[in-house]
Amino acid sequence: MKMRNKSWAVLVAAAVILGGAGWWVAVSRDQAAQADFTPKPLFPGLTAKVNDVMGLEISTAKTMFRIERGATADHWTMPSRQDYPVRADLVRKNVLGIAGLETIEPRSDKPAHYNLLQVSEPDQYQPVDDAAKSDPGPILVRLADKDAKAIAAVIIGKTRSYPAGGKPGQLQVRKPDEARAWLAQGTLELPADPVQWLVKDLIKIDKTRVAHATVKHPDGEVLRVVRGPEKADGAPVDFVPSEMPKGMKIGSPFDVNAVAGGLAYLGFEDVAKAAEHDFARATVTEIVTLDGVKAVVRTIPAADHDKKFWLTISASFDPALVKPDAARDLLKPEEAEKQVKEAMARIDGWAYLVNDYAARDLTRRLKDLIEPEKKDEPRKG
Repeated sequence: MKMRNKSWAVLVAAAVILGGAGWWVAVSRDQAAQADFTPKPLFPGLTAKVNDVMGLEISTAKTMFRIERGATADHWTMPSRQDYPVRADLVRKNVLGIAGLETIEPRSDKPAHYNLLQVSEPDQYQPVDDAAKSDPGPILVRLADKDAKAIAAVIIGKTRSYPAGGKPGQLQVRKPDEARAWLAQGTLELPADPVQWLVKDLIKIDKTRVAHATVKHPDGEVLRVVRGPEKADGAPVDFVPSEMPKGMKIGSPFDVNAVAGGLAYLGFEDVAKAAEHDFARATVTEIVTLDGVKAVVRTIPAADHDKKFWLTISASFDPALVKPDAARDLLKPEEAEKQVKEAMARIDGWAYLVNDYAARDLTRRLKDLIEPEKKDEPRKG
C-alpha cells in the first residue's frame, strides 16, 4: 500500500512539474500569451480596397522591384524589366492573400528576435544559421494606389506551414511600422525572384507537330533533322539527321529528337529588349511544323553571363506548310494561326536569357548526334 501511495505521489509531482513547465513556456513569449488568440484581420477593411491597388513594391535582402498596373485590371508590368508583362493571376492571388491575412497568435515585439522569425527589415536581415541562408528571408510588400500612396505594407517572414487541402498556410508576419510580430494564416505565393513574376509563356511547339528542324551556325555548318516514318504501334516518331556520314550512326535518338523539340518546354531566366544585343552572328534554328507554323530562333552566347545564352524567337503561319493528314495531335489551321498571333504579341522585340541546357538543343552540330559504328554492327537507316 505504501508503495502504491509513493508511486501516486511521484506521478502527481511529475504532473505538477510538467504543468509548471508548460506554464513557463506560455509566459515566456514576451507576455504575448495574454493576448486573445481569436483570428483577426491583419488589415481590416483592405479586402474592400483591393481594386484600388495599382502597384506593388517588393523588397528582399537581395533585390527590390516594382509591379505596376496598366490600362486594365489584368495587365501588369515590371519597370525594372522594361515593362515586360507580369502574371496577372499571381498579382491577384497575392493582393487578395495579403488582404485576407489573419493574425492567430502574437509573436515577439523585440527586434532581437526578428531575424529568427525572418520579419526584420530586409536590408537589416541576418540569417541565424546555415539553414536560414537558403531561405529568401523577409519579403517586404507594399501595396500602392494610383498616386503611389501606400495602402498597406507587410513583412512576410518564415513559413510555418503551406496551404494544403483548402486550408490556409501559417507564416510569421510583421507590419513594418509596428513592433509586434504575429503568426498569421493566409494563402500567398510570393516569389522573391522578380523573374518568377513574369509571364513565362513563349511559344510551345511539341516535336509531335514538327516536320523538320534546321540549325545554321555562323561558320556555315548546317544541321538538318527530319521526321522519321510513323510507327505502326502509335509510338512517338523519331527524328533523324538528313545526312549521315559513312561509318557513323546516331549516338542517342533522344538528342536528335531534342533538336526538333527545342521549343517544347523552353523557359527563361531573364529578359531584355532584343535591340540591346547583337544577333548578327547568331546560330539560327528553324522549326517547321506540319500544321503550318514556322519558328525561327536566334541564339548567341551571353557576354555578361557565364554558360548562358540570349535568344530571340519569331514565328509565322503559312497555309502552304500545312499537312493535316501527316500526323496526329496537330492544330487546326485556325488554331495554329491563333497560336502564332498570340505568341508574337508576347515575344516580339524581346530577348530571353536561357541556360546552357536549353541552348544546347537549339545549337546542336552533327558531331554532337553521331558516333562511329562498330565494325561488326550493321548500319541502320
